Amino acid sequence: MSNALRPRIGVNKDTQFFWDGLKQGKLLIQHCKACDQLQHPPGPCCKHCQSFELDAIESTGRGTIHSFVRMHHPVAPPFESGHPIVLVELEEGTRLIADFINSTPEQVFIGAAVKVAITECDDEVTLALFEPASM
Repeated sequence: MSNALRPRIGVNKDTQFFWDGLKQGKLLIQHCKACDQLQHPPGPCCKHCQSFELDAIESTGRGTIHSFVRMHHPVAPPFESGHPIVLVELEEGTRLIADFINSTPEQVFIGAAVKVAITECDDEVTLALFEPASM
């Protein structure tokens, strides 16, 4: 199972900046210039005020676990049964869903401090994964 590739990412003109940022080692969050709000996932317009005046800010990559699940079924390569998926609240105030890596079961709890681990999974896929902040 460990040799299986991750699913391919969906890239379009609204999300291209996010994936390009990860390839450059940056976690970018979409920002509305009209109302100064952040949003993730990226979209074609601001979900708060519907403005099309969007840019991006670079996140610190630090946050806390807001919620989590452990995936058990269905077992699908390259994922192991029981791996944690976390909803991270970033310091900037927006939230992302990601795999939680380099951790023990005791380190996965609501309120745990985490940091981004930008990970090149293969030649095509670079992801923002998270790990305990103490690493």
